[in-house]
Amino acid sequence: MTAKRMSRLVHQAFPYRNELATTGDRIESTVLVLGIAVAMLAVPVAGAAGSEIYATQRERVAVEQVSRSRAEAVLIEDAPHTIGSSERGGVVETVPVLAQWRLRDGSARRGPVQAHYDAKAGAVVPIWVDRDGRVTEPPMTNEGAAIDAIVLALLLWSAAAGSMALLYLVTTFVHRRFRRRRWADEWKRIAPEWTGR
Repeated sequence: MTAKRMSRLVHQAFPYRNELATTGDRIESTVLVLGIAVAMLAVPVAGAAGSEIYATQRERVAVEQVSRSRAEAVLIEDAPHTIGSSERGGVVETVPVLAQWRLRDGSARRGPVQAHYDAKAGAVVPIWVDRDGRVTEPPMTNEGAAIDAIVLALLLWSAAAGSMALLYLVTTFVHRRFRRRRWADEWKRIAPEWTGR
């Protein structure tokens, strides 16, 4: 940011010494300063919220890493055939297919698992199962917990800063419309004296 733009921002934020500053300029200034203060104060608040979320997610990671395990499911039937392309946007689509898998104690389970289109019976599909042998999502990792915490903290800060930016924009818009209307009224009053009409 150039020195000229910085100087203009400072004058906009603190117009109180300017004799030409109106009440609207002072309201705009107050909203701008308040918005900057809220955005700055939201940083440690969002950081603390992110830390709390991370701590909670770490507990979830610990539970899921212990309670979920990998297994290999063998398809009992063929997956449906692809209609058109099986790839959309770089993500290969999957479909539920009946399969069977064994748990650590040797017992067998049967149920639907996600497999690629056109997969044949007998194909092996890696899955995650819970303590009861049911198919479940992969356990959350420490990296996933950290990403969740960072994203949620950024969203919280963005919501605070964005709402203040919106408030400032609305205030500026209303003030400018009010000022233009006032100038138009003033011109109607003095135009006959200036133009002789």
